[in-house]
Amino acid sequence: MSLLENKRLKKFLIQLAVVLLFGTIFIQVIAYINAVRFKSEMLIHDYELSGYLVQKHPEMASEIRAAFTTDKSPGHIEAGKALLEQSGYKSSTQLHLIPRANRFYKTNSIAGIIFSILFGLAVLSTVYSFIKVFYNKIHQYNKDINKIMDGEILTRLDDNEEGSLSKLAASINMMTASLYAHIKNEKQNRVFLEDVLTNVSHQLKTPLSALTMYNEIMRDENTDNEVIARFLNKSQNELERMRTLIANLLKLARLDAGIIELNKSSHDLNDIMARVVESFETRLQKERKTYEVISNGKLSYICDREWMLEALSNLFKNAVEHTSAGSRIEVLIEETLLMTKITIQDNGEGIHPDDINHIFKRFYRSRFSQNKQGTGIGLTLAKTIIEMHGGFISVESTVKKGTRFTVHLQGLRNCKI
Repeated sequence: MSLLENKRLKKFLIQLAVVLLFGTIFIQVIAYINAVRFKSEMLIHDYELSGYLVQKHPEMASEIRAAFTTDKSPGHIEAGKALLEQSGYKSSTQLHLIPRANRFYKTNSIAGIIFSILFGLAVLSTVYSFIKVFYNKIHQYNKDINKIMDGEILTRLDDNEEGSLSKLAASINMMTASLYAHIKNEKQNRVFLEDVLTNVSHQLKTPLSALTMYNEIMRDENTDNEVIARFLNKSQNELERMRTLIANLLKLARLDAGIIELNKSSHDLNDIMARVVESFETRLQKERKTYEVISNGKLSYICDREWMLEALSNLFKNAVEHTSAGSRIEVLIEETLLMTKITIQDNGEGIHPDDINHIFKRFYRSRFSQNKQGTGIGLTLAKTIIEMHGGFISVESTVKKGTRFTVHLQGLRNCKI
């Protein structure tokens, strides 16, 4: 690509060439003026010398005139050099000891300094004006790109000129337009997916409700057949699992579609956690599992209560499902200088090292897990909700010793109530 395609660069090069041309012309003018002044100084020097000789030797006027007007031979130069060097008048004589030569040097030195300053200022001014234009343009590009990164996806870089920067702006505009179209299309796809899942879930609710009702009717019938009773219980469990899976899929689809707006306000995390534990009390008693909630005081946090309840419920449910009878689950709610942490720890089967980096993937099922009842999206749902609140979840686990999930809430400052 030719650099001269850029009009501003072409204009800058022309201006710089003009400055250099004028500088060259000015140098030639200075050189000519110096030559004229040097000739004047030489004539004055010769006038002084001839006048001195004529006054001393009037009878030698013709010889003195000839000395300044006739050609000189190398022999004359050597003879004159030998004569004057006896008086200390030689090439090594310091400049300031020859007044006329010293004045000539000072005058030319001052003129050279002034010219150098003026020429340097002209060049620097030309370069500065060119760089300033490009810097301002790049600065504006940076502001526009920051706007795009902040979500103002319709922002475009305004540059209709030619050159590399303009081509860069055009490429960024094309990329932004492509991203906007992609985001819009992706959002439409997600909304479509959410609508499909909503319709499917509604369509499934009716047969699920009917099957649940039929199952309850059959369970209420007095029967001594243990096989039928056992299969009815299994059927009831699978129906509940399907109901939970459909509900979680719908929630996850709505979160993925980006159509959820969190209704944030200040809520007591202790009350939210108490509500979570309360919903599992019957199951914990039935499975002979114990729990304890520890808090260093009542803490409030700005969050969406229902979605935070959903996230913590999924984490607590994970602990319940992966522990055996007699196990213990501990919940610790604490506030640090930087964030609030909610830790859910159990002494269950733990997570295999091969699974630790995959547990938050949707529908991920471990080949090492003995529990086959999970849906595979509970942890994914919890992670998505916590990240929407500006936090994150960390996990530590040791096989056969237990697992610790920690919710780190940051960004929104919590306060004690």
